Amino acid sequence: MPEDTENPPQEAPPDAAPETAPEDAAPAADEQPPDGLPPNEVAVEDAGTLRKKVTVTVPRERIDAKFEELFGELGRSAQVPGFRIGRAPRRLVERRFGKEVAEDVRNGVIGEALGDALKQADLNVLGEPDIKLDEIELPEAGALVFDFEVEVPPEFDLPDYKGLEVKRPVMEITPERIDEAIDGYREQYGILKPVDAPAARGDMVIADVDLSGDGVAFAQANVELRVAPAQVEGVLLEDLTEALSGKTAGQRVQMKATVPTGHPNEAWRGKDVTVRLDVKDVKRLEMPAFDDAFADKMGFASAEEARREIRRRFESRLELEQTRYMRSQVGRFFMDHVTLDLPEGMIERHTARLLQRRVVDLMMRGVPREQIEQNIEQLQAEASKEALDELKLTFILSKVAEAEGVEVEDAEINARIASMARQHKRRPERLRQEMESEGTLETLTVALREEKAIDHVLATANIKDVVGGQDAGDEAEDGKAKPAKRATRKKKKKAGASRKKS
Repeated sequence: MPEDTENPPQEAPPDAAPETAPEDAAPAADEQPPDGLPPNEVAVEDAGTLRKKVTVTVPRERIDAKFEELFGELGRSAQVPGFRIGRAPRRLVERRFGKEVAEDVRNGVIGEALGDALKQADLNVLGEPDIKLDEIELPEAGALVFDFEVEVPPEFDLPDYKGLEVKRPVMEITPERIDEAIDGYREQYGILKPVDAPAARGDMVIADVDLSGDGVAFAQANVELRVAPAQVEGVLLEDLTEALSGKTAGQRVQMKATVPTGHPNEAWRGKDVTVRLDVKDVKRLEMPAFDDAFADKMGFASAEEARREIRRRFESRLELEQTRYMRSQVGRFFMDHVTLDLPEGMIERHTARLLQRRVVDLMMRGVPREQIEQNIEQLQAEASKEALDELKLTFILSKVAEAEGVEVEDAEINARIASMARQHKRRPERLRQEMESEGTLETLTVALREEKAIDHVLATANIKDVVGGQDAGDEAEDGKAKPAKRATRKKKKKAGASRKKS
């Protein structure tokens, strides 16, 4: 299942697959309108992939009845010069307010006919009808004929998913892993100190940097460089670890690199450059000892309590990652075994939303707008693919939820909102109000229903534990598992940021 589920399609798929709409639908004899007026006539035809054109004919009797209703209401409240309120002759009221009433009649008749037409044609639709109201004119005589288009859900069959084989990565939380996590905390409180020793992986090197090449010239003194792959002025130095390892103050490092084609400076793009680094100092991180005093800084009563809590967090993260990975396998199974069409309009709308979100994310990360625009076609293609996958899986899981009788209770929604509120230090009731006003509460409900649908599949799955070793490593990497190692890497990144500030 795509993780971008934190962001699902705005148009929630229906709870049930639609019946095939008849090409010409009309109300049954025992379904005559309760007002005693002639019923509307409804005809349905295909208008594209999962798109229907609905043509409605409203008899004159219904139009005239709406005029009578509105003029009757207006006659009791209209102000006409020379007459008391409600006393003006009907012909004067019609002459004075005829144009406005005719527009209200048109809107009222069409509004009533829309819902009746969809029910009459037995159409289960997505989103709102595409109707060009301003182009519809009310005839002076005879019936009103208008049409609109709607998107309908795809029809497809689910594969047999009972007893599906699902792999669960099982990873041992060893003392070494706990030590790695503790080192991550220690690094956050570490101090970089100059050392009279060759630079080693992870050390910090202070160097004067010079980039030169065809049309490329850049120089800067006292640049902090980690003995690890890094970027200098937007140029990736993949071999920086090997180049700086073993170097001491006073030595020079020279290496080759190529400026990326998406570099902000157009004159540099694609150029081969020479990078010269004059090492001036080597610094190494000195970390505090892990004892009860340090544990107190971490918020624990003792070092032993800190170890227990770190293990508990590993176990919790492992369980979460196992669930995510197993759910992703179920999603991939359905994506591989279900073929369905998607409404073109829905694809376009969802692609546009995803593209806009990616552009905003890139801008927030500091990527220049010019660079974003140069790669817009690639971003568009990626957003289109992601939109197709997300929409397809949404429809599939909606049908699974229907088959399994899955519903989301209000208490489940409130529990998830409370969890989100704790993460962002917000009041749950306030967050729910905002989600309701923004329209994202329905999106959350759909996401929870999809999770429950997948969990119903997992409840009958044949779960195979994959323990350590090559298989577990491969599977975990593919399924974004490896919880313990991921957690450690994140802590190290934070520590690295701390060292730079030092």
